[in-house]
Amino acid sequence: MLKDRLKSWYNEAMTGTTRDIVLAVLIGALAGLSSAFIIKTEGLIEGLLYSTHTQGMSLQHIFRLKNLVILFLPLTGAIFYIVIKSIFFKEQKMGYSFPDFIVNVNRREAKIDPMSIIYLLLFTPIIIGTGNMAGVEGPIAQIGGGFGSFMSGILGDEDRKKRKLLIASGTAAGIASIFNAPITGVFFAVEIVLLGEYELTAISVIVISAVTATLVTRTFIGNRPMLGTPLYVYAGVHEFIGYIFLGMFVGAFSVLFERWFFKAADYFKAMRVRAMTKPLLGSIVVGIIGVLLPMSLGNGYPVIRMALLGKISFVLIGFLFIAKFIGTGITIGSGLPGGIYAPSLYIGAMLGGTIGYAFRYLFPGSLVSVGVYSTLGMAAFLASLTHAPFTGIFLVFELTNDYRMILPFMITAIIAMLIKARLFPDSIEHFPIREYIKRIEQKDGHGS
Repeated sequence: MLKDRLKSWYNEAMTGTTRDIVLAVLIGALAGLSSAFIIKTEGLIEGLLYSTHTQGMSLQHIFRLKNLVILFLPLTGAIFYIVIKSIFFKEQKMGYSFPDFIVNVNRREAKIDPMSIIYLLLFTPIIIGTGNMAGVEGPIAQIGGGFGSFMSGILGDEDRKKRKLLIASGTAAGIASIFNAPITGVFFAVEIVLLGEYELTAISVIVISAVTATLVTRTFIGNRPMLGTPLYVYAGVHEFIGYIFLGMFVGAFSVLFERWFFKAADYFKAMRVRAMTKPLLGSIVVGIIGVLLPMSLGNGYPVIRMALLGKISFVLIGFLFIAKFIGTGITIGSGLPGGIYAPSLYIGAMLGGTIGYAFRYLFPGSLVSVGVYSTLGMAAFLASLTHAPFTGIFLVFELTNDYRMILPFMITAIIAMLIKARLFPDSIEHFPIREYIKRIEQKDGHGS
């Protein structure tokens, strides 16, 4: 067969590092194309359905925009999801599946179902494009990892260690391309997917995959920082006092969010209705929130940009924080697929801005920049939530393309993460993993 001949030729011609590099390029290219498809599709859907993310940053203007049609837009995405899933994707896990992905990579056979690639490619842009509050970053990481597993399967590679490396390369490629942030993609794969366990020889493969994916996506989307450059002016060392307090507040709030996130999932799990009905109920709640605050819907990146420029009022930025905080748990907890990175950046930006305004009112003579606090809030919230400080720091650095903020990023992110780890030791990805391990150990204990 042609497949067997190609496999035989490949195994003879490509050995060792050369083989890994070629596979990294292929996986990166596929992940980059997938990111471009998701970005374009989500943007098209959101552009057709919503026109509330471009202007009007005052609370009064937003309430004038409310439209009962918005109530039903997230529901349309949920209806599409449950109809198509019930026919073609019955075996795919609902809700936040990234922790299961990490468990698979690190505790099981590290083999990803190829159908999950199609499942996430199809539903992710539709669910988020219709306004449901989730992110594309977790799904694209799984898609990239799925391509790594798929390539390993085609070549008949039974070496679990090699397969794990290819999956990690794919996740790096997915994150790098969706954010236009190759450094972040590498740290994401190392800190979160590989749980900090890696060999130096593996880094080259991960880097090549991340760079390839980024270049491919830039071909279709362009090369520009996703969030632009904030207006950062360094006033002096005393500013870091405020940044330290910001990190402490963000760390505490990330604990509340993680608890709410899993509590919402438990609430929907306990509901005595059919599993496929739960996403409908969740999307209705999200639609109600959207009627009041349309700018809280979807991925929210245009709104984040306005927050970084300090162009959202104190009252509105606080309401948007609360809306996204609640809506994200409901969206994913109800069973809709999606990730938590975009919501984390949004929540962090709004929380940071709220704290910035509070400091400005408490210390009227100070030169507190609300936009800077929003920017730092993003890095701190993501780092504390994931317990991955380098991922949080470099992601926001690459999204804003402003090296001047690297020291504030470092201090706020590390402090937030330490506070979070002290109050709640598990990250949002690794808490379900610990629960999984506990169940396995209990099962083995009963069975012995």
